[in-house]
Amino acid sequence: MATVLNNSSRSSVSRTTPRVLSLSYCSAVFLSIFKALIYHRSCYLSLKLLRYKCIGEAIYMTLTVFCSVVLFKDANFDWTQDQQHRRKEWEGGGYSEHPLKRNYTCEWLSNIDIFIYFSHHRVSIPPQQWITAAETHHTRILGTLILENDSFHELQLLLEGPNNPPPAVPSSVAPTTCNFYYYHYYTNLGTPPISTYFADRLIDLAIHHQFHGWLINIEIDLLKALRNNLPRVRQCVSSLKIWLDYLRLQGQKRVGKDWEIIWYDSVSYYDGRLNWASMLREQDNLAFMSATSSIFLDYHWSRSHLSFSQEFVQKFVSEYSSRNSFPPPPTETLERLTTSFQPAMDRKVATRQLWRSVLFGVDVFGRGCPYGGGFSSWKAAQDILAAGFSVALFAPGWTWEAEVFLHEDRAQLQESSAEWWTRWWRDERYFWTGLLEDPSPTTTTTDTHNLVSLEPPTAYPDSCRIASDTKRPKPRKGAEFSELPQHKPMLELFPVRHKKVCWWFYTNWSLGSGRGIWVDGQHHFDPVYGIGEWTDMAMSFPKPDLTIRGGKVWEVSGESAAAVHAGVARCELVEHVGWFGSGAVQVREPLLAPAHAAAAAAATGSVRCLWMNTTSVSCAHGEVLQCRLVWKPMAPGTGSVAPLGLVVQARDLSDPASTHQPTISVHCPADGVPVVVVHPPSESQAAVEPLVIRAKTRHLEHGWIESVCHINTKPFSSPSAIIDRLGIAVHEGTLFAHYLGEISLVTKEPPASSQPHPADQAEKDDLRVQVSWHPESAPDEAASMDTANIPTDGPSDRRLINTLGTLRWRVPLHADDDDDDDDDDGVSQRDMVAWLVYMTPRAEPSSDIGTGDCSGQPPMKRLVAVVRGVQELSLTGILVPVSHHLDHLGDTQGEAIHHHQPLSHHWSVVVHAIAACGKCVAHGSCALT
Repeated sequence: MATVLNNSSRSSVSRTTPRVLSLSYCSAVFLSIFKALIYHRSCYLSLKLLRYKCIGEAIYMTLTVFCSVVLFKDANFDWTQDQQHRRKEWEGGGYSEHPLKRNYTCEWLSNIDIFIYFSHHRVSIPPQQWITAAETHHTRILGTLILENDSFHELQLLLEGPNNPPPAVPSSVAPTTCNFYYYHYYTNLGTPPISTYFADRLIDLAIHHQFHGWLINIEIDLLKALRNNLPRVRQCVSSLKIWLDYLRLQGQKRVGKDWEIIWYDSVSYYDGRLNWASMLREQDNLAFMSATSSIFLDYHWSRSHLSFSQEFVQKFVSEYSSRNSFPPPPTETLERLTTSFQPAMDRKVATRQLWRSVLFGVDVFGRGCPYGGGFSSWKAAQDILAAGFSVALFAPGWTWEAEVFLHEDRAQLQESSAEWWTRWWRDERYFWTGLLEDPSPTTTTTDTHNLVSLEPPTAYPDSCRIASDTKRPKPRKGAEFSELPQHKPMLELFPVRHKKVCWWFYTNWSLGSGRGIWVDGQHHFDPVYGIGEWTDMAMSFPKPDLTIRGGKVWEVSGESAAAVHAGVARCELVEHVGWFGSGAVQVREPLLAPAHAAAAAAATGSVRCLWMNTTSVSCAHGEVLQCRLVWKPMAPGTGSVAPLGLVVQARDLSDPASTHQPTISVHCPADGVPVVVVHPPSESQAAVEPLVIRAKTRHLEHGWIESVCHINTKPFSSPSAIIDRLGIAVHEGTLFAHYLGEISLVTKEPPASSQPHPADQAEKDDLRVQVSWHPESAPDEAASMDTANIPTDGPSDRRLINTLGTLRWRVPLHADDDDDDDDDDGVSQRDMVAWLVYMTPRAEPSSDIGTGDCSGQPPMKRLVAVVRGVQELSLTGILVPVSHHLDHLGDTQGEAIHHHQPLSHHWSVVVHAIAACGKCVAHGSCALT
C-alpha cells in the first residue's frame, strides 16, 4: 500500500505559506478550546491509484458571469453496504465509501465559481484533492463553520474567545508554533467585548490549507436559548454581525480579493428566532448580508419572493445612485465595524456585486423547492437567473443517491459496482450536459446541423415523483428520443467563463475516477496487484465546453477568412482509449451523404474548426505561445489520418462590448498542420497580427500523434489581452473523427519583467527532481519486514516490498541548489500537471532513467502512483515485477545481488515531473534504503 499524505500547502490563495502554522497544533486548538471536530479526511493513493476522498459533502458553486450558482452535496447520511442495499445512518454527516471503487465526483468545476465543502461537523476543511481540483479549474473553494440546535454556549465561545487565555507574549519575542496562536489575536471589538480569536483561527486554517473562505451556518434559536430576553438577544445578534464583519474584512486583508464569507439565512437579526425568510427582508437578514460577501437564501421561495427581493435590491441601487452617481467604492475599516452597514452596502452597489451576492437555493432533492428538483432543477435555476440573482444548487449528489434510482434503475446493483457507476454517469451527464444519440458510424445524413437528444430511462420515474410531490397530474410517458428544448442541461444556463488570467492552460479531460489509468497511451490496470478502480478529484481536469447541442463546426476559407457554420460534432468522454488520465475525448461528426461530401471536398484552402475549451492565457506582452495537441484517428473508415491542427482565439477582456469584427488568420499548408488564429483587427487596441511558426507533427507511442505549433504575437496596448478559446482544426473535406488525448497552451517566453514558468526554467537548466526516502522504522525492523512471501494466488514474477516510510521530492529553481536549502521551496506542485512515481531495479544506470520527454524507460519498471497536489508519498508496501533475470543483475558497483539482502535494497524509486506542456521536464531517483 502507498498513501499520499495531505499536509502539503498549495493553491493560488497565497504564494507564500506561513511556516509558523502547524496543522496538528491548529487542530488541537479547535479540539481543546472550541470543543469541536475538525472534519478533514486525508486522500489516500495506493497501488490501485486510489485517493480515498470524502465525497464533497457539500458543493457550493457559482456558474455565470453575472450570477453565482452554489452547489452543495448533502452530508446528512452515512452510506454503507448491506447486502446490496444502501442503509441510512443518521450520524451527523460523513460518508463511508469503499476505498477501491469509483465514487461520486463533481466533474463540472470549470462552470463553477465557488465550491463549498459542507458537512454537519463543527468545522469542515476541504480535503487536499478537492482543493487541487478547484485550483485546476480556477474555482474558489470554501470550508464550513456550522452551529446547530443546542449549541448556544459554543456560539458564546465563538464571540467571546477562550475563557482562560494565556498571557500575552511580548512583541520582542519572535512568533513560534507554540506561541503564535496566543499572542497574535486578542483584539476586542465593541461593547461587550467581542473576541476575534476564532475568526483569526478560521483565517489561519484557510491560509494553511490554501482555500478561499467559509460558509457560516448558524441555526440556533437565540430567543429560546436566552429565555425570551429580547435585549440580550439583540446584543448577541449585534455582536455576531460585528464578528462577521471582522472575519470578512480581515480575511480580505490577509488573503486578498478571492476571500469569501457566505451567510446562510436562518437567524433573524430582529429577534434572534430561527426564520428562514427565503427572500431579502430588512429586519431579518439585511444586516447579515451587509456583513458578509454573499447571503444564501433557503429553498422555499416562490416567484413573489423573487419579485419582492428585486424591488428591495433596486431600491438600494436607486438610492445610492441618486446620492453618489457611482463614485469610487467607499472604504471599510476594521476600526469602525459598529457603523459598517452603510459603507458595506454602498460598496456592494458601487462594485455591481449587490445582485449577484444574493443566492437563492435550489434543492436537487426537491424538498420544498419549486418544480420539485431532480432533472427539473434547471427550471428553478432559470427563474432565479431571470430575476437577476444567483443560484445556490444544493445536493447534486442526488444523481448518485436518490431513492428513485435505488428502487428503479439500480435496484439489483451493488453501490459503486462498474454497472452502478456506468448508470450514474449516464444520469449525471443528462443532468449537467444532456445525452446525445449515438449514431451508427456507417449512417450518412444530409442534416449536418442537428443532433438528437436522448432521454435516460430514469427520467420518467423522476417526473412521476415530482408530480406526486407537487400534487400534479401524472405525466405521459414519452419516447426515448425527444426534441429540444424539452430538457435543458444545467450547463446551458452556466457556460464556462473567464476567472483568472494565467500563463498556461492544460487539460486531458480526465475524470476524477477511473478503471486503471492511461500514461503515455499505455493502460495500467491490475485490479489484484496494481492499479484498479480509483477515485481522486485531484485527477479531474477541465471538460469540453460542449453540451447536448454538440459543438458547432465552422468552416474558414483561406481566401475570405470568414467563418461559416458548417455542421455539428459530437464530443464524448470515453475510457477504452486514452493518452493520460482516465480516458480521452471522442470527437465525431455524422457522415455526410455522397453529394454533400463531394461538395465539401471541392473546397480548397479551407479549414474546418471546432472550439473545445475556454482558456484565460495571457498574451498581452508579445509572448511566444506553444500549442500542443495529442490525438489519434478513429478506426479506418470513420475519419482521416490528415493532420489535426489547432485554432486559438484572442480577445481583450477590457473591451467586451467591442463592435470590431475579428480577423481570422489561416495557416494551412498542403498536407501540413492547419492553424487558425482568431483575433481583434488591426484598428483594435488588442490587435495581434500573429505569425505561426514551426507547425509540425510527431508520431508517439500506441498510435498517438502530436501536433505542435508556435505562435508569435506582438505586444498589445491592452494589458488584459488573453487567449480565451482553444480548439481543433482539420483540412476541408476531412470529418472530425478523432480521439483527443490532451491539449495545452503554454507561454514560452514571458516578458522580461515577469518570472518564467518554473517548467520552462527546469527545462532550460536541465534540473533533476531531488527525491529522498525517509524510513519510519529501524533498519533491522525494515529488513525483517522485507521478507514477505510471493502471494499464493498471484503470478510468480511478482514479489512484495513491505517497507514503511515516506518519499519526498522537490524540483529546485536552480540546478546548483542544495538539497538542504530551506529558503527555496523549489518548483511548486501547483506548477506541475502530475508526478509519476515508478519502481525500477537499482542495477539500471540512473542516467538511463528517463529523458526530457520521459522516454527511455528501463524495461523492468512498475508504475506505483500518479500524484497531484502533494509532493510526498507514504509507502507501506509495493508489489514490484521480479523476473528470473534479477539474479544476474549487478548493482551499480558491479556486485551481484544477494537474496539474503532485503528486497527493497535492490530497487529505486523514480519520480517524473510532468509540466503544463504535457512533457516530462525533470526526473530523479533514490534507493529504498
